Amino acid sequence: MKHRAAILLLCLLAAAPAAARDALRLDRLSDAVPPFTLEPALGDGPALELDDLAGRTVLLHFWATWCGPCREELPALQALADRLEATRFALVLVAIDDTATGAEVARFAADLGVTVPVYLARTSTVSDRYWRWGVPVSYLVDPAGGFVGRALGPRAWNAPASIAALRAIE
Repeated sequence: MKHRAAILLLCLLAAAPAAARDALRLDRLSDAVPPFTLEPALGDGPALELDDLAGRTVLLHFWATWCGPCREELPALQALADRLEATRFALVLVAIDDTATGAEVARFAADLGVTVPVYLARTSTVSDRYWRWGVPVSYLVDPAGGFVGRALGPRAWNAPASIAALRAIE
């Protein structure tokens, strides 16, 4: 009986990323997560690398200050981060602005209530293939470091269904 319960639990855990991908309407990705090193917008902390996030579910979100849907989505992303356990979930916000200074990007995010760190793509080593589709674009990465999927365009990240889907793979 214990053996069957263990097998059932493993099956449920293996299905969680696929269920989250479906619930969040994410595109399936089969390639590996490209490595990155991200620099904080204000230059006031250590760089962040993909390996630093190992063991956590990661929502890697690319946005810009000039993007209308991004302006609406950032508060929902902050609300999501506030609802999920930080030791098991990481929200990584990466601004792709070419002309705004780090201080302007950080102030823009703060004015929208964002308190998680904000990173700049242009001062970092991150492939533009992450956002060549446009912004906003988000990537969900599982705790093992593999893609769960990609969300092109805004999502209701703080909706109960979104939170439940992310908790299922945390």
